[in-house]
Amino acid sequence: MPTTKTKNWLYRAALPLLAPGPGKHPPLEVQGHPLETEKAFLRLIRRHHVLGSATLLSDGSRQSLVLTGSDRPRRMATEDVLFRVASITKTATTMVTLILAEQGRLNLDYPVTEYLPDGRGIPEMKGITLRELLSHTSGLADPPGLEAALESGVPWTNVISHQRPQAPGAGFRYSNFGFGLVGCVLEAVTGEPVHRVFDETLFRPLEMNATLDAFSLPEGAIMPVTRIFPWRKGLELKKTPLGRKPISGPDSLRHYGYTAGSMYTDIASLHRMLSCLQAGGVPVLSEKSVQDMCRQHATYGALSPTLSYGLGLLMIRDPELSTCRLLGHQGFAYGCADGAFWEEDTGYTVIMLNGGASEARTGRLGLLNRDLLAWALREEFPEWS
Repeated sequence: MPTTKTKNWLYRAALPLLAPGPGKHPPLEVQGHPLETEKAFLRLIRRHHVLGSATLLSDGSRQSLVLTGSDRPRRMATEDVLFRVASITKTATTMVTLILAEQGRLNLDYPVTEYLPDGRGIPEMKGITLRELLSHTSGLADPPGLEAALESGVPWTNVISHQRPQAPGAGFRYSNFGFGLVGCVLEAVTGEPVHRVFDETLFRPLEMNATLDAFSLPEGAIMPVTRIFPWRKGLELKKTPLGRKPISGPDSLRHYGYTAGSMYTDIASLHRMLSCLQAGGVPVLSEKSVQDMCRQHATYGALSPTLSYGLGLLMIRDPELSTCRLLGHQGFAYGCADGAFWEEDTGYTVIMLNGGASEARTGRLGLLNRDLLAWALREEFPEWS
């Protein structure tokens, strides 16, 4: 995955030569409001090598669902296919945490060790609060070999050593490990496995077709993901190695691999989750909690000056895209490059989930997400009115 300016330049230069794509004439199906700038959308799909996607546009009263496919590998998205939405999971994790906070079962500003007593005495855990985990300001870094540790069932207390390069609250540092610890807290305070906590507090109330438990899903219901560069023919992923293991019960020492990026859902369900936040949290959260999520808690810094972070929400302030804030999240994992955002003042919503695409970045924002937002907000939505 390209992470520096040089790597991004090399990655983008290699894509036309080495990466598969959707083909010259990608299959396309539009449901609901017709696309007014379909040719521009297809150019975007081809430019970013999107291997099958579901894109949802909504202005609050009208909606377009755009499904695309690819010829190498051969696939076509459907309206009910489930996508592993990677880090967009973090928004759902924050909503679940705030629901429990409103019920008085936890406090965002208490030390995390109040809920995870196994962390007491570990220097790296000292002073960290749930609020800091949810805003990536805990100072924790992702340990090397994190995926292998999760798959092997290594307790988080064994992998955290020396993984806090800065003090809590000192600044922004994106941490999947930190968000994973939130799942351990949720299990500790409820006594339930983390996927069941999500089902009961968020997915069922919002009538979402979603789960953190990939083991329970039939393979045929999941959109396969293919990394386009480096591309290896026949290599695609539906369930991760961790997702192939059942979640048999709560384990607040080992279940730190779900709440950072393991949600599977369809695009309509994800739209319902964003609509809940746009509506001030109804029916699962108070407006005050949603305002806390949407408040800036940290900035990305010089590499991405247009980006900041709330609680489980990425925020974009970029005058080339919009005169107001864009809120939501993006997700990268195993080759997908997903995005789910809404424009604050208008409520315009733009979601794309895919089975593989260019992972090029501009700063820390996915270039596909940036170009998709520019197309939707600058070209497509203005034609609707």
